[in-house]
Amino acid sequence: MFPIMIDLTDQKVVIAGGGPIALHKIENLLRFGICAHIISPEFHPSIEQLAAKEKVILHRKKVEWNDLKDAFLIMLVTDDKEANEQMAGLAKEHGKLVVHAEHNDLGNAQIPAVLIRGKLMISVSTGGASPTLSKNIRNHLEDQFDERYETYLDFLYDTRQYIKKHVDSRHERRIWLKKAADSHYLDYPEERERYITELTSAYPAL
Repeated sequence: MFPIMIDLTDQKVVIAGGGPIALHKIENLLRFGICAHIISPEFHPSIEQLAAKEKVILHRKKVEWNDLKDAFLIMLVTDDKEANEQMAGLAKEHGKLVVHAEHNDLGNAQIPAVLIRGKLMISVSTGGASPTLSKNIRNHLEDQFDERYETYLDFLYDTRQYIKKHVDSRHERRIWLKKAADSHYLDYPEERERYITELTSAYPAL
């Protein structure tokens, strides 16, 4: 597996299945603002509630290839093993990203456990060996990468954008970027203002 992060904005995501596993996948997608198409003859009551709030789009039917052929990402979580396997094969043949919840080897993508702190995103995967262990590791990392990282990443992002725009020398850019990444600025937020003052004094905005 090659680790990669993908922007799914304006991309069609389809989940085949309407039970508790589908609900879990939907809740994960909603963390990223993704409104998925859900295909199933029946739906978990919580999925029905999400549809009423226009958080998901429901298609009350058995899954067919025509439901998936224009999707960018497909998640197969129906209770029909044969349908899951058939759709996974067709999806891969047509170059789609497909997650097979029961048998990872039948798909070509996996959803890792994710820790989010503002712009910081840490993904943990065990290659399908133990999703529970992935979650346990993610939970352990929550203590190490606490809420401080949210404002710290905002600081790093803003300073990087400023440096890219106003510092022409690549050598000087590296110096300022390396300095900003020092843990000193994570542990002492008040020092960030001093850094910004020094940076803008040395390289005033035009």
